[in-house]
Amino acid sequence: MPAKALWLLHIPEIVSQLDTFDVPVVDRSIIERLFGLRRRQAIELLHRFGGYQAGRTFLVDRRLLIDHLRRLADGEEFQWESRRKERLDQAVDQLRQHRTAARVKIPVQPDVFSRKLADLPAGIALEAGHLHVAFSGTEDLLSKLFELSQAASNDFDRFRAAAEPAERRQSERRQSA
Repeated sequence: MPAKALWLLHIPEIVSQLDTFDVPVVDRSIIERLFGLRRRQAIELLHRFGGYQAGRTFLVDRRLLIDHLRRLADGEEFQWESRRKERLDQAVDQLRQHRTAARVKIPVQPDVFSRKLADLPAGIALEAGHLHVAFSGTEDLLSKLFELSQAASNDFDRFRAAAEPAERRQSERRQSA
């Protein structure tokens, strides 16, 4: 299968530039610059879009070229390639975010995995409907949140009792009764 044309996703910009030209025909050198092609590729593209040779110069009617490009932009291949590029861009962005997050070192105390709600570190205050965390930086915040999550995991009933407003706990008891 031949490689996808690199200019395919640039059709809207190419058409926009062609619209600004005030000439009836476009030559090979302009096609090379607009599409980012070499001489031979530009000549092949000119033939594909109804171009012709006048003397030693290859030309294509500017309006005809714009029409061909607009049809391509409305076509399935362009739409598919555009969606593929969006998915690829999203995947690359997610990878960058993951790599940035993976480089963060979260300092934890050795006893963190047995942490109980009663022995949370200084700077964490949990009360019904509110959580207050005092921290000195990103790593410190993440460390304290990790310790809180471990305490919640190790002592969930007490954690729930401390976190939820009393009215909610009472309404849940009435609903289960």
